[in-house]
Amino acid sequence: MVADSKALLLLSSNVRRQYAEDILTALALPAGATIRFRYRSDYVVAPVDRDVAKNEIKGTKALLAFIADHETGHPFVVPVRYATVVSAEPSETAVIFRLQLDEYVALDRYPIDLDGILELGKKFVDGLEASNKGYYPVVYSAPDLPAKASDDDSQAWQQAVERLALHPTFAESYFIRLSPPLNQKGEHLQFDSDGRLCVVDQQSVRITVTLYSGTYNPDVKPVLSCATDGTFLRVSSDDEYRVALRYDSVEFWLHPASLSYETLSRLTISLASSSDYPKLVPAHARFSVVVRKSRSMLLARIGSTSLGALLVALPAILGPSAALELRIGSAVAGAALLAVTSIVLSSPLK
Repeated sequence: MVADSKALLLLSSNVRRQYAEDILTALALPAGATIRFRYRSDYVVAPVDRDVAKNEIKGTKALLAFIADHETGHPFVVPVRYATVVSAEPSETAVIFRLQLDEYVALDRYPIDLDGILELGKKFVDGLEASNKGYYPVVYSAPDLPAKASDDDSQAWQQAVERLALHPTFAESYFIRLSPPLNQKGEHLQFDSDGRLCVVDQQSVRITVTLYSGTYNPDVKPVLSCATDGTFLRVSSDDEYRVALRYDSVEFWLHPASLSYETLSRLTISLASSSDYPKLVPAHARFSVVVRKSRSMLLARIGSTSLGALLVALPAILGPSAALELRIGSAVAGAALLAVTSIVLSSPLK
């Protein structure tokens, strides 16, 4: 897995549709966003459970992986993403891990054919059960997988989805990946420590979504959609795209509202079938968006408005003794400055 013995392994299976969707979400979200993995308490090995109870799990590095058919003797295992534990919420019956996503997993040395993956999966699960005296999907101790952190998100994502598409769970599904969000200047926008994207009002946001499927079925007609609250953050491009290829790239544009206060919105990008088609596992990427007031624009508006108001009032301050040309010129300049403030400074930045 990784060299650190305290690194956490989190396996997500296909036993329930939601578990498989979690893997698609982990692959879809940009680094810095957060995701939740939920486990029944008896699926968490004792050493991990103790650290959760003592609140010592925060900051632990984790490897997220998909596992299927482990009870058949031919388990299918593919690691997909690294993450950092933000929190773990225990209860009597379950533990909910909140994870901030990190690098994708480079699979250069991982088998690419189904037989090779199954052979490696068998050795991995045997070692996992031997190390923990039984099968647990949440452990510290597990055999090393031939994987490492990647410095090329696009390549590592493609390596993972091509392998996952070999399993029947995802054979007719689509995988998506959101590139790091950009502003209109092409600069990367950052997620805060809570996994929320931070944007500035009136500055457009651009998100590119990459799609891939192992097969294409023209009868499924999947739809890629982008949704927001529509008030504080709205979609300023087409909000739907009908998929007609196995792989493609789609761009969505978002526009934060002009505000006098900070707001919290939510962005959801989903790919699902336009009809009920159970073989397609829907993919979702959701994260919160904090819309902040631009301090520089706010100061510019305050300064420009104040100066414009002063110029408009200047004829009355100077009185009739001042030259007529000066009073008229001052009033006209003040009115023009107020108009510029209202129209130009309230428009989106270029």
